[in-house]
Order: sequence, then structure tokens, then C-alpha cells
Amino acid sequence: MKHIILIFTALLLLASCTQNPNPSFEKNVELAKTWFSTFESEDLETISGMYAEEVEYQGAFYGTELMTTKEQVLGYMGGWHAAMDSITYTPENFLPGVDPETNLPNGSVRTYGTWRGTSVASGKSFEAKFYHYMTFNDNGLIINGGDYGDAMGIMMAVAPDAE
Repeated sequence: MKHIILIFTALLLLASCTQNPNPSFEKNVELAKTWFSTFESEDLETISGMYAEEVEYQGAFYGTELMTTKEQVLGYMGGWHAAMDSITYTPENFLPGVDPETNLPNGSVRTYGTWRGTSVASGKSFEAKFYHYMTFNDNGLIINGGDYGDAMGIMMAVAPDAE
């Protein structure tokens, strides 16, 4: 009988440790998927409407300062569109993010995936793995986000050949 009580107690403790997903997560995954497909179509006007006026965004280029205005973020996104054609993103997954202070799911979205595209200047193509995160407000707008990957490596790999 002691063993049954001990096993039952252990199972109860394990079950009580499970974190429930944030109810906004699935909705925010769909918003993130929409963001990626909109970025692929180079529709900066629609992308602009997906960001809150007050936003923090970390770009992937070496030495990039944290962007704190929507205009800076749109300039960063537009730079990718100006430099590359046929940009596509193939996600490996969409994962729930957590609040850094509480470590509880906060509805934010993280994704790992592969970007592909072709340099406008050289015609060379690239394929690179990246990590992205997006935090949404209650209105479904991005208030925080960033990219992690080798953006400078991409630019060097697709640069025109020296003459």
C-alpha cells in the first residue's frame, strides 16, 4: 500500500508541474506565418500594419543596434527586399516563447527555419538557417522581435565576383 501511495504522489507531482500553453500562442503562430508569407511577397505596406508604433527589433547584421522605431524596422526589411529576389522561408517549427522574468509562456512565437533567395546584384543564390522571435500585443501587433543568423555571411557569399 505504501508503494501505491508513493507512486500516486509522484504522478500527482509530475502532473502538477506541466505548464499550460498561453491561450494566445496558436493565434500568434498564425500571425507569424502570415508575417513570413507577407515578407516573401515583398509587401512592406502590409508588413508595416503588422507592427505596433512602439517596437523593439534586433537585426541579424554584425553590430546592428536595437531598432526602436517602426521606420527603422521597415528600413531593415526593405533592405532585404532591395538586395534579394525570390526570398522564401521554410520553417522547421514554431515554438512557444516565455516571459523572461517569470519563465511562463507569454504567447510569443519562436521559429527556426531556412531562408533562400537570390542576390539582385550578382544573381547568386543563398540558403541559410535563422532563428526568429516575435512578441505580440493584445491587438495582434508585433511589439518585439528579432533575427539571429549569419546575415553578413549571406551578403559576402552572394557578393558580385571581383573583376
